[in-house]
Amino acid sequence: MTKKLYLVLGNGFSIDLLSHIGKKDIIDVVNLFRYGADVTWPCNDMAGFLSYRHCPNLWNLGARPNMSPEEAMDLVERVITCANVFALRKKNVPHGLENNTNKIYVDAYHELALYLRSLFTFYNSKVERILSDNFDWPWAKFIEFANKSDEYSEINIVTYNYDIWLERILLELEIPFSVPGLKGGDVDGAKINIYKPHGSISFYHKTQQESDYNIPYGRDIFPDASTNHFNLNHNIVLSRCLVNAMIPPAGDSTRMANTWSGQTSQNVILEAGELTANDELMICGISYWHVDRAELDNILVNVDPLVNVYMFNPNPNKSLNAVLTSMFSNYVYHTSSFSLKGRYE
Repeated sequence: MTKKLYLVLGNGFSIDLLSHIGKKDIIDVVNLFRYGADVTWPCNDMAGFLSYRHCPNLWNLGARPNMSPEEAMDLVERVITCANVFALRKKNVPHGLENNTNKIYVDAYHELALYLRSLFTFYNSKVERILSDNFDWPWAKFIEFANKSDEYSEINIVTYNYDIWLERILLELEIPFSVPGLKGGDVDGAKINIYKPHGSISFYHKTQQESDYNIPYGRDIFPDASTNHFNLNHNIVLSRCLVNAMIPPAGDSTRMANTWSGQTSQNVILEAGELTANDELMICGISYWHVDRAELDNILVNVDPLVNVYMFNPNPNKSLNAVLTSMFSNYVYHTSSFSLKGRYE
């Protein structure tokens, strides 16, 4: 009997890959401000995106390339939490009352969202080609095996990462995959479906800024669009998207209420609800923090309790470990992706 494979991937998945290809020292997906001074400004391709000139609000709040990872995450959390509350406030106060708000955190949110898009585009350029003659990353080997094997009828991958290294690996291996809902995202006959509820640098809104690039402070803090308003483009080019399909980390992402993210999340939950006792659910590198806890819970509560569940994480969140232990009788914990080798060798 064939079975379905359902993967849920977080930041630890990208960290594992970067460690494996020797890029962890030049690409930091934990301290998001570390290389901010090297990120180019889209208008003139000059370094210095994270600067007082381009991001005055983030700068005044203390954003610096030499911040510690803890300081950087604390600042990101403050900015996003304020943005979350501001989003709720706009729903509940009379029109125009928000004009009395101190805008430094709201404007810093605008800067952060677009900075992250340029940051991960910059990171993407640091990896010319992922595959090599001795490339033996277990996740890539396992996904390649699962795609070829008659053992699996369908592979659904939910990733909360903005990067496209997974997609690039599949493209280099010539493995077809779909990103449902986006223009250019549906591929006939593909066994693999990729869902990115927090967005991606490969999501390009149909409307781009025509003039010099600028951060649109005056626009709605959460400009919205449906998934079919975005084109899928893995040949990352200069982005001047008026709607940026990326939800920054920290805070409570469910408060953002982005249409494109909500549509993607609905598909994620529907696919989870179709898993049966014969199928496999694998979780890798999930923080189970503010940004993904509620979303992961929505997946888990819809999954058959007899599903075969595997978690891969050297330092798992203790609460997530407890949740998986209490919900699933067929739960197995692994400290490393190398435990996958027995599945494809």
